[in-house]
Amino acid sequence: MVIADKKTRVEETEKQEGSRLYQPFRALGYITSSIPHSIQYRGQAAFITTGIGRSFHIYDSEKINLLFVGPRFDADVVSVLSIGDETFVSSGGQVTICQRAKRVGELESVSRGEISNLMQFGDYIIAISEDNAVVIWNRVTRELFTEIEFESESFTVTAVVHPSTYVNKIVIGSAQGSMQVWNIQTRRCLYEFKSFGSSIACMVQAPVIDVLALGLLDGRILLHNVKLDSPVMQLAQEGRVTSLSFRTDDVPMMATSNAEGDVALWDLNNKRLLHVLQGAHDSTIPSIEFLAGQPLLLTSSADNSIKEWLFDGQDGVPRLLRHRSGHFASPQMIRYHDDDGRIILSAGRDRSLRYFSVFRDAQNVELSQGSLVREARARKVKVNELRLPQISQFASNPAMTKDWDDVITCQQNSTNAHTWSSDRKALGKYTLMSSDKSVIKAVAISACGNFGFLGLASGVIEMVNMQSGLSRKTFIGHTKVVTGIQTDACNQQMYSTSLDGTLRIWDFSSGKQLHCVEL
Repeated sequence: MVIADKKTRVEETEKQEGSRLYQPFRALGYITSSIPHSIQYRGQAAFITTGIGRSFHIYDSEKINLLFVGPRFDADVVSVLSIGDETFVSSGGQVTICQRAKRVGELESVSRGEISNLMQFGDYIIAISEDNAVVIWNRVTRELFTEIEFESESFTVTAVVHPSTYVNKIVIGSAQGSMQVWNIQTRRCLYEFKSFGSSIACMVQAPVIDVLALGLLDGRILLHNVKLDSPVMQLAQEGRVTSLSFRTDDVPMMATSNAEGDVALWDLNNKRLLHVLQGAHDSTIPSIEFLAGQPLLLTSSADNSIKEWLFDGQDGVPRLLRHRSGHFASPQMIRYHDDDGRIILSAGRDRSLRYFSVFRDAQNVELSQGSLVREARARKVKVNELRLPQISQFASNPAMTKDWDDVITCQQNSTNAHTWSSDRKALGKYTLMSSDKSVIKAVAISACGNFGFLGLASGVIEMVNMQSGLSRKTFIGHTKVVTGIQTDACNQQMYSTSLDGTLRIWDFSSGKQLHCVEL
């Protein structure tokens, strides 16, 4: 028995990968990905499940607070579905069942590659397999119920929907633009619709019985009566349709999204476009959904954000009520902001500066750059086009957080540096310009928090007052671009490095060079 235990320990040790000293603890700023979210209702409360890499998150809809973090899977999560206390997660060709973010079982395995588009149909779970089949499991027994296979040349499955009140029937859409009605009990195709001339990207049940809404690859939105096989309405948007949803609070409105991050709102009574939320997200929107019986539209995007839009005006145009987001491009610089290691500041390729709490996810926020959403709407451009250039370097010091700005940044190819307030979570009072109009390459803040430093491409270092924004001193000595600046804890000396290959030590008070070390 002792030998068996030793063998087990050896096998576990061999399976370990990476560092034995450092192990992953938690991910910060990961909100959602490019797969559709899933919403479940418990009474009046709605809960949002999103896939994130090899795990999933569960949020409440009231404040979009993180409630649960799912277990880590061996492969990326492809699809999620929440039903009651259970979350069904498709990853690596297997569907795993979790309760309160803990694994409790699996659906019967099928060797059909990746499983996507999980959906509920009564006591059944329906999905689309990578090898072009519709797979159906019994949710209670977790056993495979049936499989419906298709020939890829003539019918490539892209979407599945259950028409309301149609017992044992599902409608399957294809890349060829046609649809088929199937009875899952008899495994028979009952009817096939003619092609609509473009691939069917998504399908949902309309509020009216017998009517389905189809989103096509060419941007058309079709409302089609499946009982009579007759068109009800046809609309068109820019870009392929990625998702559709209908309001259920007695307002005849439909929302559609595209791969460019726009959301179109449609007046169904007058069959016209009501409004376009241009640049609602910075990337493709895989799913949008009106919350049941509420004037709230939930959108999630591959730009790593979830947003809730409230329809409280008479014009039918929503406003952003709340959102949760993280970087949607890779972070370029990460630093602890405080001495306790509780707060992290991060600058990314998405031209944003973000504030992360290590312990409380609800405190994570992007530092505001002004009313960009309102300005972008007025100028009809995307929000990202109005942001400051990408931050190349930043420095922070919380010593004087309550008194004045405590963060300073420099941007790529910019002669300006900007101050920020971590207390107000916003852009600060001052834009600091280099004295010789050269690009600012490095920044720093003194240990007392009173002074900021700008390292210029010309080799000059400028010291400015963080309270007033005025220049106080100049350090001249480097002959090439300044790459780094640091001060000691007592404001006695300042240290700098440059592409001229030197480390220079300066007297903080006089600005004179004390030492020069050739590197």
